[in-house]
Amino acid sequence: MAGLIDTSSRNLAAELVRHRKTRGDLAKVWGCALSTVDKRLDGSIPLTIKEIEEAAPVFDMNSTQLVMLLIQPIDSIKQFKA
Repeated sequence: MAGLIDTSSRNLAAELVRHRKTRGDLAKVWGCALSTVDKRLDGSIPLTIKEIEEAAPVFDMNSTQLVMLLIQPIDSIKQFKA
């Protein structure tokens, strides 16, 4: 069973694909290097609340909507309506 950090990282990577966004889009809003984004996406470094708040508009969501997507097990995301 994946932990919350792994689940949220995997789901964020999936949202990038679904919304046709890039790692560079996150790096821009977070003001960081691509290597830092990669560490967030692979779960090496946990996401912060501030990063979630900053990332939400990239996906045309508010931070609450993004958090709800990020914490759901990957197989149940298709059932959640943001």
